[in-house]
Amino acid sequence: MPVEDDGADSSGLYRHRKGRQANIRAHQLLYPTVTTVSIFFILSMWERRGALDPNRLFNFFQVMAVVFFAAVLFRLLLRPELEDLHEAERSKVVPLRRGLSFAIAAGAISYLRTLPLYFLCDDYAHLDLVRHPFSVAVWPEFTRGQDGVFYRPLAFVSLFLDYRLWHNWVPGYHLTSVLMHLVSIAGVFCLCSQLALKRRICVAAAVFFAVWPVNVQTVTWTAARFDQLAAAFGIWSVVYAAQFRRTKKSRCYWNAIVLFVLAVLSKENAYVIPVLWLSLEILPQRGKVEGNSLKNRAAIVGGYLAAPALMLLLRLSLLRGIGGYSSNNAPMALHFPFASVFGLLVRAPGETLFGWNWLAMGKQPWIMASVMTAAVFLMLALRPKMSASSRPMIIFSLIWVFTSAAPAHFYFWSPDPGLFVSRTLYFGAMGIAILIAILLDETVSSPRIYQGWAVALAVLLFVGTELNISAWHFAAHESKEWLAALKREQPLPPPNVTYYIMGVPDQNQGVPFFAAGLESAVRRNYSWRGDIHVVTDKSPMIPENAIAINYDGSRQ
Repeated sequence: MPVEDDGADSSGLYRHRKGRQANIRAHQLLYPTVTTVSIFFILSMWERRGALDPNRLFNFFQVMAVVFFAAVLFRLLLRPELEDLHEAERSKVVPLRRGLSFAIAAGAISYLRTLPLYFLCDDYAHLDLVRHPFSVAVWPEFTRGQDGVFYRPLAFVSLFLDYRLWHNWVPGYHLTSVLMHLVSIAGVFCLCSQLALKRRICVAAAVFFAVWPVNVQTVTWTAARFDQLAAAFGIWSVVYAAQFRRTKKSRCYWNAIVLFVLAVLSKENAYVIPVLWLSLEILPQRGKVEGNSLKNRAAIVGGYLAAPALMLLLRLSLLRGIGGYSSNNAPMALHFPFASVFGLLVRAPGETLFGWNWLAMGKQPWIMASVMTAAVFLMLALRPKMSASSRPMIIFSLIWVFTSAAPAHFYFWSPDPGLFVSRTLYFGAMGIAILIAILLDETVSSPRIYQGWAVALAVLLFVGTELNISAWHFAAHESKEWLAALKREQPLPPPNVTYYIMGVPDQNQGVPFFAAGLESAVRRNYSWRGDIHVVTDKSPMIPENAIAINYDGSRQ
């Protein structure tokens, strides 16, 4: 009697197991349908009662975010699934070809229509500064910081170069921001590659980040160059740290340190990067790794701790303190009330996950798209178990999401349905994009089905991005029209004139409007006339001879 071949038997067992898992996961495709119908029914009932306003939408999706993160954290406590070796195929380094090109194309297409947007808010104040010579505009930022409060000199260098290149051509500034966004997209892709994630996860994570709705403010607003530059340097710092961990090449280690320094010189949000360096240590390494002795590891960690310590000492010496915004003569960054803890654990992650501008929400299709997005997210979070190989990466992504907003925790003490301070969530969106790509891989085994779900989710995220961009289009148009109307009404302002402008809005549909930069905007309107002064009804003192102008939100 012939003996059966073990290889054939194991192959048949593999096909049986794979077919069984496919049936289980096919049933999970019902989750988004059921969840979508349920959520949409609840929102429809709210709308009938006249309660579907932006604040309620914000709170509702914050609850959805809490459910999502709670489900993911609960899954981490469960015993992990055993993986079939055939399914655990991973690529050590993914070639930078079609996948990366697709992600970059998605990012470029998403923000193509932001190029003609007019300046807003702080844009004018920054332009008013960087149009001066380097010794006046930028060098003081290196020696004493911005008004002795912020230390972000490299971002001012970026704006200074932009002004020399583009001058008054507004689309040029947006083009620079879009190109920097593409650099960050490439960073997300390369990080996933260095972490030896599956090729499809690398591509999906980069695409998701490219079209993630909460990123709109950072990419669209020129004044958010600080956050964008810090995030671009930051993601590549983590990429090189991951590459160093894989290859032990000292060049990668020092590249990571240098890029961190550049990120911190762009904005203080980058101080969370060492947390990610250290968090990489929770990820397993395959095979025998040389130079992994206790002494070497201590030296590596010592460098990771020394770099932020030295940069913090530089900041303290130049700013004569921690710097940043203050309240009652105390730095807000060092003040941690319960609202701050709640903001970091609930509001900031929730806004990052559901980064929709609810103040711009008005039509039923937009709400339906947001509901479908929430349904897909909940489908990914509610799967009973996760694989052992994905657990460390999920933990790493969660650490990324929950710590990235820590330097700006005071922004999240209150609800923000218009994403008014969402620029601080740009770096955290990278971590959450990786998390969603991994959860999708845990839910769908078939490459083709995975690709289909990834494309569908990317389309939903793209819809959210376009909704948020539409609010910026409206606000930018209003700003441009009002300045044009002011110039028609006051074509030749007298010397040393002061305009008293009443009713100036701080924001328009959640978009920073004229919370700052109004005087610089008016001066630019008249070829940067420095003898023009502007006060508002929020100013402490109003000159008696000021020319009163009423601002109604769009025109005089």
